[in-house]
Amino acid sequence: MIIKGNIDGKRVSSKNLEDQLQKAIKDGAKELTIVADGQHGIGGRIWPQYGKVKVTIEGTAGQRVGSMGMDNTEIVVKGSTSDDTGWLNCGTAITVLGDVANGAHNAAAQGKLYVQGGGGARCDTMTKKNPRFPDLESWYFRSVGDSFAEFKAGGIAVVCGVDPRDPENILGYRPCVGMVGGTIYFRGPIKEYSKADVKLVDLTPQDWEWLFANMKPYLTAIDRMSHYEELTKDMSAWKKFIAFTPAEKNKAKGKLKMGLTEFRLNMWEKEVGKGGMFGAYLTHDRSVLPYITTGEERRWKPEWKNDKYLPPCAYACPSRIPSHKRATLIRQGRTAEALSLVLQYSPLPATVCGTVCPNLCMTDCTRGRVDEPLNIKEYGAAALNLKAPKKAKATGHKIAVIGGGPGGLSTAWQLGLKGHTVDLYEASDKIGGKLEMCIPRERLPKKILDKELSRFAEIGVNVQVKSSVDKKKFDRIYKDHDLVVIAVGAHEGRVIPFPGHEDVVKGIDYLKEINFGKPKNLKGKKVVVIGAGNVGMDIACQAYDHGAALVTCVDIQKPASFGKEQQMARERGTQLLFQKVTEKYVAREKKIYFKDGTTLDADMVIISIGEKPVLDFLPPSINTERGYITVNDLGQTSDVKVFAIGDATKPGLVTHAICARKVAADKIHSLLMNTDYVPEERRVIPYERIKTEYYEVCRLNDVKFSPKKEADRCMSCGSCRDCGMCEQSCYYGAITRRKLPNKSFEYVVDESKCIGCGFCAGICPCGVWEMVENV
Repeated sequence: MIIKGNIDGKRVSSKNLEDQLQKAIKDGAKELTIVADGQHGIGGRIWPQYGKVKVTIEGTAGQRVGSMGMDNTEIVVKGSTSDDTGWLNCGTAITVLGDVANGAHNAAAQGKLYVQGGGGARCDTMTKKNPRFPDLESWYFRSVGDSFAEFKAGGIAVVCGVDPRDPENILGYRPCVGMVGGTIYFRGPIKEYSKADVKLVDLTPQDWEWLFANMKPYLTAIDRMSHYEELTKDMSAWKKFIAFTPAEKNKAKGKLKMGLTEFRLNMWEKEVGKGGMFGAYLTHDRSVLPYITTGEERRWKPEWKNDKYLPPCAYACPSRIPSHKRATLIRQGRTAEALSLVLQYSPLPATVCGTVCPNLCMTDCTRGRVDEPLNIKEYGAAALNLKAPKKAKATGHKIAVIGGGPGGLSTAWQLGLKGHTVDLYEASDKIGGKLEMCIPRERLPKKILDKELSRFAEIGVNVQVKSSVDKKKFDRIYKDHDLVVIAVGAHEGRVIPFPGHEDVVKGIDYLKEINFGKPKNLKGKKVVVIGAGNVGMDIACQAYDHGAALVTCVDIQKPASFGKEQQMARERGTQLLFQKVTEKYVAREKKIYFKDGTTLDADMVIISIGEKPVLDFLPPSINTERGYITVNDLGQTSDVKVFAIGDATKPGLVTHAICARKVAADKIHSLLMNTDYVPEERRVIPYERIKTEYYEVCRLNDVKFSPKKEADRCMSCGSCRDCGMCEQSCYYGAITRRKLPNKSFEYVVDESKCIGCGFCAGICPCGVWEMVENV
């Protein structure tokens, strides 16, 4: 992406250019070219969360290039820079293919600065050292100006001395004044330096090894590899400045250094009035702590945070199914219980998880970083023949659910299991919604769906099909029930009102015709599908299956379809064209026109850009916005007695509808039973907390699915695997395993033995142990 600092002769302000750059990065740009016109601060403050970003600066760069730059950012300046390049650098790698002016790397703490030329005055002043990160590095090919490394406190500076401005003095006047830390390597003559602050010494073999190893990437970056042999052939040509320690300075000044113990006793702790400072105010035990402590004197202590965090799979699952818990139960020999667990979250595991879901859980699975993700899809398919769980005792409350699609079915299921009486109203002659009417049978076999729908009779849901709801009927339902849940889905296909849209077929209608046994004959015809999402891919596949000679999917943006659906369509021959905006469709010409001047032959055009709900039965008391019902985070509408979920509130996946029903069902249950609703706290465990090294030895080598084998492969992220390594690795025996009721357990710490070493947290494969400050 290119961002220009001057448009039609008018200079863009620094703030405006910065706003453009930050927006581009938020939108996903990874490589940007800035054609600068003196703007300041280019390339700084790019947060690492956006991944690796490269910024190339052409033209005239202003002050503070890369200031406050962060890790994951790389900046290349094609030319020289003004003052304060890399000011307060926090991790950015900056390459300047020219000179840097005054104050380069001023107050920087991390990152690198590669300079092809020389530096101005006061470069590398007040640099810092952060022991948590690699040392700051500043490399100058030629020489530097006056007051170099003033008050330097950390980092490494290298001055190569090639073709310097002053051949007799490559570090300028008064270098290293007030320097207290860091290292300076230089090659060439100097006239003076602050002998009170630094000492001039020869390089050690370790110094030379570092300089030799890091010289090549530097010279490569500034396109000066022709000087490599010249700069690395003679170690004696190089010298080093390092700061005197405080003890060395005191000795040089003839001062006797007071020891820490003496200072503590005679200055810090002695009573005020007797030469002391704080003695009268110090009431705690002032004896010196031993090096290794236990109990309250530990700085850090371990805590067993089992299930504090969700694993990536459960966090990514829109239905909130804890797949890791299923694996745990299987490892414990409780396979039937493990497979049945899913029915507490979804009534349609084989239909959704095992068939139509894009399986976001598997996409985020930590195991996929080792070999292949856990086969959660097959866990769903294995639940097909499970019977419904036993429902709770009847509560006496009566709830109406309008809509028999995924959201409505799942809400009815959850509330039925909790013991409420549920009346389900469905307008068509079958329940299932889009699962029944729109998803191709090749993707969702009818026998799987029918089998799972039969479970609803087992828990006593009163299903009423062919039961359309108008305003009058809604009013009656509202009065006859304690609460009402609207889950009508979205079944009205959206269209774009371009000329000829009247001759276009709505995608949802096309799919319904096929599932109802009334498919259009497309033998030998060319079909264009407007919209390249998942539904568009289903339509393309169905069109080919019913005789189409060619199917082309067009979209105004990059196709939003998932890899699996898109792959199926491409394998049949579907062509995908995007950034195509439809201008018109002329049916008599069998041609569709686009605003970029191109056309496509089209015997039939199908539009698949989403659907909207039909809400004409709602009373005025229930608010809508842009065609959808407005709800709060718990699914409650503007009428406290009415909830809404799924596509009636916003577009989403089938799994999103299933998740929304669980939240709504839990809230409804709390309202009816007069209990407090406590939302689930959802925090995902960071990937780096999981020790993948333990699993390298058990890579996937058998493609045949087995619940037991998959359970063994599960890395149990954030949930204790009961391996006992923490207990075995504790040198002082401070950790023990304790049995709990219901076949459970916990690991506990004996505070009187634990020294807070952190071995338990370091060795735990599941990231369960945490070291917390012992406040």
